[in-house]
Amino acid sequence: MLGGVVRAHLAEIFPDPALSRSWVPLFCGLHDIGKYAPDFQALVYELAVKLFGELAIEDLDMVRKPAEMGRRVNAPHGILTALHVRDMLESWGAAKGTALRVSEAMGGHHGHFPAGEAIRQARSERNAHGGERWAAWRTALVLDVVRLRGVPEPGLVEWRDLRLSLPAAIGLAALTTVSDWVASDTSNFPALEPGVDLDAYAETCDAKADEAIARLGVSPWSPPVQANFETLFRRAPRPVQQVVELVTSDLTEPVLLVVEAPTGEGKSKAALQAATSMVRQLGMAGFYDAMPTQATSNQMLLEIQSMLHELGDETAVNLVHAGAKPTDVGRDEGDDDVAAQSWFTRKRSLLAPVGCGTIDQALKAAIRSGHVFVRLAALSNKVVVCDEVHAYDVYMSTLLERLLMWLGALGTPVILLSATLPAGRRQALIAAWQAGRRGCPPQQIPAVPSTVSYPRVTVATATRATEHPAEVSDLNKDRRIHLSRIDDEEIVGWLLAEASQDRCVAVIHNLVRRALETYDSLKKRIDELPEVERPLLIAINGTLAAGQRRDVEQQLRECFGEGGVRPRRAIVVGTQVLEQSLDLDFDTMLTDLAPIDSLIQRAGRIHRHRRDQSRGQVRLVIAGVIDRQEGPRFPPYLRNVYAPIVLMRTWALLRGRPHIDSPFEVSHLVDQVYGGEVECPRGWADAWRKEDEHLRALRSRDNAAARTLYLAMPHEVEDLAELTERPKSTKQTRKQSGKRR
Repeated sequence: MLGGVVRAHLAEIFPDPALSRSWVPLFCGLHDIGKYAPDFQALVYELAVKLFGELAIEDLDMVRKPAEMGRRVNAPHGILTALHVRDMLESWGAAKGTALRVSEAMGGHHGHFPAGEAIRQARSERNAHGGERWAAWRTALVLDVVRLRGVPEPGLVEWRDLRLSLPAAIGLAALTTVSDWVASDTSNFPALEPGVDLDAYAETCDAKADEAIARLGVSPWSPPVQANFETLFRRAPRPVQQVVELVTSDLTEPVLLVVEAPTGEGKSKAALQAATSMVRQLGMAGFYDAMPTQATSNQMLLEIQSMLHELGDETAVNLVHAGAKPTDVGRDEGDDDVAAQSWFTRKRSLLAPVGCGTIDQALKAAIRSGHVFVRLAALSNKVVVCDEVHAYDVYMSTLLERLLMWLGALGTPVILLSATLPAGRRQALIAAWQAGRRGCPPQQIPAVPSTVSYPRVTVATATRATEHPAEVSDLNKDRRIHLSRIDDEEIVGWLLAEASQDRCVAVIHNLVRRALETYDSLKKRIDELPEVERPLLIAINGTLAAGQRRDVEQQLRECFGEGGVRPRRAIVVGTQVLEQSLDLDFDTMLTDLAPIDSLIQRAGRIHRHRRDQSRGQVRLVIAGVIDRQEGPRFPPYLRNVYAPIVLMRTWALLRGRPHIDSPFEVSHLVDQVYGGEVECPRGWADAWRKEDEHLRALRSRDNAAARTLYLAMPHEVEDLAELTERPKSTKQTRKQSGKRR
């Protein structure tokens, strides 16, 4: 479950690794020692009196609740665990700071680390914890467990040598929590009857634990010994894939890999090969492939399953679904936290060794929230792949940077993929991961200008970033995207004319309303045509029900995916889902004006799988903009999707251009738009200035909103409670807006 820096640091909490191997599991097993207190035992008063006898009756009576008050306790047992463990370790000779951190890690097993004020309050509630008498009983129980487990006795341990770094504390807290979940499942460990022979029972525990972990499905993945591209995919690698394979072939430490290349160059497969190689070289448990949408996650699931099938590997691939239903993992006081239980039972979420899902599942590990340390620990033992990082807005990008800092601090290898990544974003992402590795703020990482042209592959270690040039395949070599523009009134006629020439045309509108209007108008016109002339008409957008959406996606793959059976003529009307979610190939495309990187991404769906003279030019026709002397006008409500100034800069660059030469002009055009290097056309100054100021204010608000959510920088964390205090909803991984895809 643990890997990288986390596992290494946890193995070094004592100078003697054997002591670490003995005491870490014991710490995990003592997480419920706080239940050995009057406040908790009095919940079942009659049983407690029977078990503890006359010595405890007075204490139990002091905290016994009348039936009408229910089962509420004054001091949650996690806090009482922290209180006792801290005092016990200090009495054995551990340093105060170390004892505090160990106690916080163990006491946080219900999701939230106990804050100092909560522990101080619990200490003052003598009736709840029982004072010195019950503390002595708890310690005696600990010593019994030490004996039963064959762990070196506390008196033989140099406790002043105990150290618990932040990564080690996260690992201990995560192991403690998952141990609690697994052990609380009565199908793994049935409840014991009174009078059981504990010595005999202890001898069976290891086997039961092994069986429980096997059922959990979190055993590390074993990649093939030969993890080269041809072995994994049964085909020769493309140029970018060759570079990725070469630069990751002999890694000895975690790296951040940034792959920038045009759509269609096989970045996703390159990442799978690199991730597989890293798993074997760096001893990771597996990988998690984070995609921008659920549709891309579904498609990546098929890619990973296909790769494993070719290898004869039956490893299950975990697809994270937001709609998975929670089930019980075993309940006790404080465990009726449905969110925590659903996290664990949702196909084990990030705990599974091989998985894919939306980027949201990874971003949750950067948000102050219950059990965030389990997410971080789960990612610590994986290669994390983030696909299409250019698609993230300021809000998501800010969360991603904080996540990268933590992944860097935990020694997690990361792969970032993008077709159109602005230079400033690339530098910020690299700096965030390196800052985590170095234990400093990103601002202290010096910016190094790129010296290698696009496409490129960048390998960043803790101390340096090395760029490698890459060629493009024949599919994208000297690819000229021919541009033209039409008015909205011409859209339907143009699409029908294209289809009548036996072409398959894609339409991408920025707003669902526009997509529905175009679809309805086309449907009426097509119904009037002779049946033999009617093109296939398909709609895909964010309003489709989940089942219908899956059916449409499957139909699109069968018709326009690689190796699909193409219809004679077709029109597909969609929203941004066609831009980033599906690997499809069309003859030509009509698109609303969008930011330059989105337009280039959309154009990547034209002649994506096959280029030959019979298909004609790569043509991108732009609609959704009215050119005026005082500045362009866009459809209503579009500012809820894209910042107008970014659209204005894009249009200022493209409105006089007959074509874009890819890949050579891509990086420069993207940097011009996002670097603010586009010259304002005459007459646009007022609108330009107004929208530029609006974007600055918007980015400031988005940054501020993200900062209220995310974890502190790793090097700034002193108290574990900082990671879970004032918890936020993990549903806030995306900026809330009216955009539907």
